[in-house]
Amino acid sequence: MIESKAMGEAVTIDFKIWESVDNLGALAADSNVSFLALPLNNAVVMYNKGMDLSLMNVNTWSVMSMVTADPAVKEWKDLKGTTLYVPMKSSPVDYITQTFLKHNGLTPGVDVTLQYTQLAEGAQLLLSGKASTIVSIQPQITAIQMNNSQVRSIVDYKKEWQAVTGLSTDLPNAGLATKWSVIAKNPQMVARFQQEYQKALQWTLANPKEAAQLANKYLKLEAGVVEKAIPHMALEFAAAWESREVLTKYYETLFEYSKDSIGGKLPDEQFYYRP
Repeated sequence: MIESKAMGEAVTIDFKIWESVDNLGALAADSNVSFLALPLNNAVVMYNKGMDLSLMNVNTWSVMSMVTADPAVKEWKDLKGTTLYVPMKSSPVDYITQTFLKHNGLTPGVDVTLQYTQLAEGAQLLLSGKASTIVSIQPQITAIQMNNSQVRSIVDYKKEWQAVTGLSTDLPNAGLATKWSVIAKNPQMVARFQQEYQKALQWTLANPKEAAQLANKYLKLEAGVVEKAIPHMALEFAAAWESREVLTKYYETLFEYSKDSIGGKLPDEQFYYRP
């Protein structure tokens, strides 16, 4: 959108990268910031804290997966008696993985030992042979497989989510938010941004090589990895208002583990942007 001047010559898009949850909160509170790309759990936590926020869309779905270098591990039941390395304790990745383990008859901490790591650490442990099975996310999964072709994905989190919930939709992960103050000031601009964002996402899927170059330019990610990862990143645009059912189920799942994971309660309909 920046490169193509999607919002017109008169509009400048100032792109900033947030480095931590605290940094994200500071940007959300900054009156000069109009839009935020963020994980869905962070969006609802800030909203439930009373911050000026409205979720516009979901654009990234089941980016997480379980990968292994152990040829004996082919499905959930093969994890019994093993150690599974999971990134980011008490995060959606953790809670969703525990949900799927239970759904497949495995009790976390009893049948399967959960060892928590940082995201990059899990990849290093797998590649060094110190871990055999880990949960990770894209594009890191692609980077791991580029370093070791024997590493393979053993479960499809999209299919597991559908089996657990009975829904036909994918597992939601991240999206785009704006502020009600921004909507009130310039509703046409917000609606236009939503439309152009959808077009940009479609362009990304159709042009992974060019999109990867932009990811390198703006996000400092390795272009070769991103190009190969894009087809596996479950990038798909869905308006937040029209995705309320799956988002509610997602938030309910997190809530079962920790009320704080979604800010204490399910969001009301005011949370969802509706043009």
